[in-house]
Amino acid sequence: MDMEISVGICAYNEAGRIGRLLDSLLSQSVPPPFVVGEILVVASGCSDGTEAEVRRVADREPRIQLVQESERRGKASALNRILAEYRGDLLVLVNADARLAPGSLASLLRVFVESPDTRVACGAPWPEAEGGISHLAEEVQWALHNRILSIQSARNLDNHCCDEFMAMRRGFVDSLPSDLINDGAYLGVLAALSGETVRFCEDARVYVHTPRSVRGLLEQRRRILRGHRQIRRMLRQSPRTLERLSVHDPALAARIVVGEIRDRPLALPILLLLALPLELLSATLAASDEVRSPGYTAVWPKVDSL
Repeated sequence: MDMEISVGICAYNEAGRIGRLLDSLLSQSVPPPFVVGEILVVASGCSDGTEAEVRRVADREPRIQLVQESERRGKASALNRILAEYRGDLLVLVNADARLAPGSLASLLRVFVESPDTRVACGAPWPEAEGGISHLAEEVQWALHNRILSIQSARNLDNHCCDEFMAMRRGFVDSLPSDLINDGAYLGVLAALSGETVRFCEDARVYVHTPRSVRGLLEQRRRILRGHRQIRRMLRQSPRTLERLSVHDPALAARIVVGEIRDRPLALPILLLLALPLELLSATLAASDEVRSPGYTAVWPKVDSL
């Protein structure tokens, strides 16, 4: 019996990248019993020709459905539109500025066959090779991010979920809070509260756009960490990140960091001189933001503009 897959994409001013994502998605093949039935693209408040680029690809691929929203209300709002309209048994979500590696979709879907009890799974994000000092920090951060997700998944522990490329069974969640900042982290905590682990698939690679400046990276991490604080307030639990693991299982956290340094010797100076100072500053700014402005907004400036 076929299992229908819906793919959801939320886009805001991604004319320069969304065509590349759609091409990488359409080039994927999926194993039985999976069938990709629809690709929903919600374009919110776009002013750069994103919709025209989606239509260009949709002219040769009828499974692509463009949903235009005149106002940008944040990713959570766009995701709620997808959650309300998708038809599939599984929903795959991928960011509009990303690109799937060959075979990634099949690898992610295979998790649901190999582990029938799995309700949510995510792939492995890696930064596009765009150069610059910020890229060095991003490489180390994503490597640690993927290592910790892999270990927690293998041990059936409460796990983090990355929203860059993920899939979930119908019924796992029906809607998200409208002011939510970090959807992936929120879903990871929901899974933990249900006694489930987010399955991590190392072979489901997705290449993500990263900030080209240190300032952009700082602002991105500041927003993400503010989102983690929001989830802690909402759900009374923190996302299952390295920061949380450092408090609750420092020995495992240390082994993860040491393992990364052993495999990538350059990781140590990058961590000490760049990634760690940036993370500490981002965390300080996120905490300050919460004190100065307790409310949350799901709409943020694109880091490309910083």
